[in-house]
Amino acid sequence: MTASPSCCRRNFASEFASPAREGRQDNRRTTMKAVTSGFLASLMLGASAFAAPATVYSGGDILTMQGPTPRYVEALVEKDGRILFVGKKSGALRAAGKDARKVDLAGAALLPGFIDAHGHLVYATHTMLDADLAGVKDIPELLARLKAHAAETPEGERIVGMGYRAEQMAEKRHPTRAELDTVSATRPITISDGSGHHGVFNTALMKELKLGAGTPDPEGGFFDRIQGSRELEGHAAETAWMAILATRKPLTDAQTRKGVQRASQLWVENGMTTASELGLGLSGDDIPIVTTIINEKLLPIDLVIFAKASASERIIDSAYQIQKSHTNPNGETSADLLAVRPDLDKRYINRVRLAGIKFWMDGSVDTAFLSRPFAKNPPGVTTPDYRGMRVDPQDQLVAALDKYWKSNRQIAAHAIGDEAIEQLLVAAEATARDKGMGDDRPIVQHAQFLRPDQLQRVKALNGTVSFTAAGIYPMGDYIRDLIGPERVSWVGPANSAERLGVNWTINTDWPAGVSPSLLYAAWNVVNRQTRSGAVLVPEERVSAYAAMRAITINGAYQYREEKTKGTLEAGKLADLVILSANPVKVDPAAIKDIQVLQTLKEGRVVYARPASAPVKTAQIPASVHGEDAHPPAGPERELSERDRRTLAALVEAGAQD
Repeated sequence: MTASPSCCRRNFASEFASPAREGRQDNRRTTMKAVTSGFLASLMLGASAFAAPATVYSGGDILTMQGPTPRYVEALVEKDGRILFVGKKSGALRAAGKDARKVDLAGAALLPGFIDAHGHLVYATHTMLDADLAGVKDIPELLARLKAHAAETPEGERIVGMGYRAEQMAEKRHPTRAELDTVSATRPITISDGSGHHGVFNTALMKELKLGAGTPDPEGGFFDRIQGSRELEGHAAETAWMAILATRKPLTDAQTRKGVQRASQLWVENGMTTASELGLGLSGDDIPIVTTIINEKLLPIDLVIFAKASASERIIDSAYQIQKSHTNPNGETSADLLAVRPDLDKRYINRVRLAGIKFWMDGSVDTAFLSRPFAKNPPGVTTPDYRGMRVDPQDQLVAALDKYWKSNRQIAAHAIGDEAIEQLLVAAEATARDKGMGDDRPIVQHAQFLRPDQLQRVKALNGTVSFTAAGIYPMGDYIRDLIGPERVSWVGPANSAERLGVNWTINTDWPAGVSPSLLYAAWNVVNRQTRSGAVLVPEERVSAYAAMRAITINGAYQYREEKTKGTLEAGKLADLVILSANPVKVDPAAIKDIQVLQTLKEGRVVYARPASAPVKTAQIPASVHGEDAHPPAGPERELSERDRRTLAALVEAGAQD
């Protein structure tokens, strides 16, 4: 988890909420007229004083992402946020009308906007306010970055940093609290490593929390001790570290605005028009943050939310209480928020949608829940026949499936090991036998060690597997050693999923992943090259086109939004990305170097790469612990009436088709 680079900090919120934009949103009515060519040639919108002319795109590869093989058209027309026409340029010019704006792609490639199949935008609202410790080469560099950040942190606030990797630094260890004390002996400091499983605190924080030699190691975690004593050295892991993270103060409204601005900027810079939060409730102030996002219209792109399972009942119950206590359950709040959704998808409120519930069936690659022991124990693990660990209880998963099966609440599960995946499949299969099959589309997130028989069962459930593919390069050699040669073919079997016809996606898991770039993730799944230069399970490489479908139409299908997103078809939202090169045509090794030139949400430019921006390549970090941690549950802030009303509207909207 890292802070945003300086190039990622421009604010689109004010532009998004402009009067002209609101006028366009408030006056959209649609009818559709088919033409003999088979394309929906026109989308006639109600007259509006604010209506903009159509825009015609041509002059480059326009890849529609329709069907199993690449399909190109000469031109695309956008009008009032939707795709009006795709096809021949002559037909596009006729459909667009005489006042149309014409955009020459000049050889660039136009594709559907990318869909974030597993990310943490709300959680990133926190992490992007912290010191960026990613890529530090040694402890002195880490301390220097912390000191610089401390100078900008107001007095009275905790100094927080994120992103260092112990195995990547010259010392091959975590810093100590004595070393953090050189940054400040009086102000509390916490720093998290890039995986979120480990961290270090200083003496001031230890005193604030009354930690000491008598503090026991909690179940599922531990504190490092100074050699020869019980005194705390400063490093904590797993549940011990999560408990420390949970003591962080909730964000203020001003901090929320700044964090959302930085996070959403990073998402659009990477071509994403639909973001996600796969675990609302990671922090105790997540609901107030989402309330602020909704009521202040802070997002330039859509956000799909899955509530963290342990927090989901609190989230939904808060909404139901509002509904029970008012004659008109949501009053004006619901009506006002729903009225501005431009594509008439009433599941969204001001670009936010509550889609389902997320479970954690295990932890990281090091703690993956396996059916058989690791071939080689992770560093520091001495347990014989170590199989990782289970996290969320099975009975909670079963109860949620029973409650939400055949509803509009999807179930997603963080499941890295094959035994974690097994627990999800067993529960889902039992529910399907009991209640019958519907359009539930359960999601296996990460699916790092997925057996062939389990892939068949995912298909039978009409499920999706979402691979955190960006970890193949930095983690592949390490994973191969952990799992052993007999099971290495289970690692991220994207091509097996493709051949079997299972819907599969790739994701970044940002900020817990290794890179925020879906193009970098695509490069990984196409090439499967590891740091040593080896190819990890060559037969599981996929074509570049299959990889691009994984971040467009497959992502839309995963979230039940394939009717409005994921392909370039007349009538769909004009969610677009313009790339410096066509990923399907370049050398596969060059996919990670492709630049996002523009990101457009419903026809409006939400990111344009500055002409002066240096050419950059995707970060290839040295980490080997890139999966997201079992998340902390921060201190819960009492929900205000405003929070509860907005949440009630969100829950009500999410129940609609």
